[in-house]
Amino acid sequence: FPVMMATFVGILPQIVVLITSFIKCDFTGFQKGFSLGSYITIFNRLWTNIRNTFVFSTVAIVFIIALGMLISYIVVRQKGVAGQLMDLIIMFPFVIPGAVLGISLIVAFNKPPVILTGTALIIIIAFVVRKLPYTVRSGSAFLQQMDPSVEEASISLGVSPMKTFGKVTARLMAPGVLSGAILSWITCINELSSSVMLYGGKTSTISVAIYTEVVRNSYGTAAALASILTVSTVVMLLIFLKVSKGKVSIV
Repeated sequence: FPVMMATFVGILPQIVVLITSFIKCDFTGFQKGFSLGSYITIFNRLWTNIRNTFVFSTVAIVFIIALGMLISYIVVRQKGVAGQLMDLIIMFPFVIPGAVLGISLIVAFNKPPVILTGTALIIIIAFVVRKLPYTVRSGSAFLQQMDPSVEEASISLGVSPMKTFGKVTARLMAPGVLSGAILSWITCINELSSSVMLYGGKTSTISVAIYTEVVRNSYGTAAALASILTVSTVVMLLIFLKVSKGKVSIV
């Protein structure tokens, strides 16, 4: 019973937001009754924000998976200074605030010859840099459980190290990398702190739109946008559990 109560209290705010998204509202505030008006409004007026969120996050995840596998391998298999330094560099963006990362990217890419401020690319870079540690940590934990003799046996049979990594190591690491990638994708679509510093008129995301709608006292549309994020997160977790059959946990 205490566990059920704690779970209910935890999801209660999400339930309130979901119900709020169906309440009638106008510029004066909430009205009596329910409708799909808030959802119609966001799909007509804020569709670009919704599309940007999922496109940017998906593109970022492709790079996160590729880089996460390679970096995890270096961190675990290279026991020297190089591996430790790589591990430190990867975790550094995770511990600094997103707003600081956003400002750093603006300072770095706001002058010729590389000007990325306000573009989609700089937001994708922020997602990759900020969310990569999830995949690296998850992949590293999985790789540490693998016996190096498996790779050594493949190489001793005449398979090149590169092919061994692609055909043996990467496949064995896939469940761990997948769990980290799922968590990275979920946090990407919910990212606000760095996105609010980097977005432009055509690159705004759902999180930025929610912040803007709340400032404008448009709580109905803000709740509808938040509900889309909530449903997307739940669906993604269910798909992950179905594919992994519950054998891999998100850590």
